[in-house]
Amino acid sequence: MRHGDESWTLVDDKNFFYDDVIVFKGQFYVTDKWGTISWVDTSSLKLVQFSPPLCGFGNKKHLVESCGSLYVVDRYYESEPSRRRNYVGRADRDAAVDHFKVYKLDEEWGTWVDVKNLRDRAFVLGNSCSFSVSAGELTGYQGNCIYFTDIFDVRVYSLEDRSILTIEFDPCVGKSLCSHASWGRIGGQNLFRNI
Repeated sequence: MRHGDESWTLVDDKNFFYDDVIVFKGQFYVTDKWGTISWVDTSSLKLVQFSPPLCGFGNKKHLVESCGSLYVVDRYYESEPSRRRNYVGRADRDAAVDHFKVYKLDEEWGTWVDVKNLRDRAFVLGNSCSFSVSAGELTGYQGNCIYFTDIFDVRVYSLEDRSILTIEFDPCVGKSLCSHASWGRIGGQNLFRNI
């Protein structure tokens, strides 16, 4: 929708399903379920393919900008509902994260680079916004980790050892990712536990 428009404009009549959207270098970008990144040409309101398909077989793609580069975080869910963590009798996809894979777009060569280490960066994935932070600059974040929510908890995924930890904190404070200055320690207590 452009300023002055009275109705929404469809920018892609072939694909109605996109996993995420981000503003990167002043442009709107979207990713589909295959990890193909496209940008929205604001003059024609058409999608222009920006990257080759990632062909990641995860269940949901998240777009994250970090240090001037564009990343796709591919979220994988456990395959069998009865074996899922926190299984409560229904297929709650967000309650069944198995692991993540991270890819960085090499803009010069137009290829995807498999990322095994984020160094001091931590990625925070939300339902409507994803971003990266420097773990060294913010208390409580650990580098080389992905912070995410499911319907029950806030969790941390370590790219190093592929473990998932649940972060416990006072529910009276609220479960907003952005409402906590320190995820790992509150009042000197270690708030991480294995699931």
